[in-house]
Amino acid sequence: MEQGNQENQAENVEVPVGVEVGEPSQAEAQAAAVESERLAASAKEMCAEERAALMESMLFAHGEPISMELFAAVTKLEESELREALAVLKVQLEQGNRGIELSDVGGKYQLRTRLEHAAFIRELKSGKPRRLSNAALETLAVVAYRQPIVRSDIEKIRGVDVTPTLKTLLERRLVRIVGHQESVGQPALYGTTDDFLKIFGLSSLSQLPTLRDLKEFDRDPGEPGEEDLDAKEDQRSFEPASQNVQPEAAEPAPASEA
Repeated sequence: MEQGNQENQAENVEVPVGVEVGEPSQAEAQAAAVESERLAASAKEMCAEERAALMESMLFAHGEPISMELFAAVTKLEESELREALAVLKVQLEQGNRGIELSDVGGKYQLRTRLEHAAFIRELKSGKPRRLSNAALETLAVVAYRQPIVRSDIEKIRGVDVTPTLKTLLERRLVRIVGHQESVGQPALYGTTDDFLKIFGLSSLSQLPTLRDLKEFDRDPGEPGEEDLDAKEDQRSFEPASQNVQPEAAEPAPASEA
C-alpha cells in the first residue's frame, strides 16, 4: 500500500518551468528543423541592406559581442555574406551620424556608443560607479604587458603583496588563470580576458600602447628630452613573456592559486 502511494506521488510531481526533461520528441525535432530551414531560406533571399538590418537587430538584442560563428549558426549565411552585411552596417552607422558604432572586440562584433558621447554616458550611469583603485590598475597593467605571469613576478615588479588586487581583478573578470607554471608548487599564471579588451576598446593585445607612447604621454610639454628607454623595451609591440604553461581544460576558480 505504501509503495502504491509513493508511485502516485511520483506521478504527481510538478516539473519546474524552464527545466528540460528528456530528449525532444521526433515531432519537435522535425518542427525545429523546418523552422531552421525557413529562416535560412529567408536570410538567403535578403539583399545586403536587409542583412545589415538583421545583423543590427541581433547585435542589439544580444548585447554581448557576437562571433562570426554564432552569426553563421543562426542565419546559415556564408562568412563572405556576413562580412558584406557587417561592412554595410558599419558604413550606415558612420555615415548616418548615429550614436552607436560597430566595433571589433577581440574578433567579435558589438554595437557600442560613440567615444565623443562617453562623458554623457558616464553622467547617465554615475549613480553607482565601479572604479578600480590605482593599485588594481597598476597590477592589471603588469598582467597585460607581461602575461602569462605568476603572482610572485607581479609582486617583484610592484614591490607589494598583490593578492587582494588580483582577487578584485578576477572578480571583475579582467584577468583569469590561464595555466600553471612548470615549477615547484606549480603557481598559477595570469592573463587578461575578453572583457578586458571590451572595456578598454581593444580588438587585440597588439593595440596596447608601447612603452614609448606611455613615456611621451607622461612627459610634460616643454620638458627637456630624456634618454630613451632601452631599445628592446621602448620600440617593441606587445610580446607575451615566455613561460612554460600547462594548458587548462577549464578555467580554475580564483582560490586554486598555489
